[in-house]
Amino acid sequence: TIKKKAKKYKVSKTIKFKKKGEGNITYSLSSAKKGKKNYKKYFKIDKKTGKLTVKKGLKKGAYKVKVKIKAAGDSNYNSLNKTATVNIVVK
Repeated sequence: TIKKKAKKYKVSKTIKFKKKGEGNITYSLSSAKKGKKNYKKYFKIDKKTGKLTVKKGLKKGAYKVKVKIKAAGDSNYNSLNKTATVNIVVK
C-alpha cells in the first residue's frame, strides 16, 4: 500500500526514556538505510508528535531508521538525549 499512499506510524508510543526526563520532547530523523544505501528522503518525522511517515514509492525490503529524541529538561531535571532504531519492513 505504500506504492499508492504514505503510511504513518506513532514512534512516540514505542520509545520510552529509562531515566526521568522532563521538558519539551523533540524528535528528529538521524538516518534511514537499507544495507549501505541512504533512504532518508523516503521518511519524515514530526518534531513534536513523533509520527514517522513513510512516503509512497518505497521499494520492498527492510529499512533501519534512526530517530533522535531529546527532552529539553527544566530546573529540576537534566536534559536527556536518546537515539532509537526503528525497523520498517515493506512487503
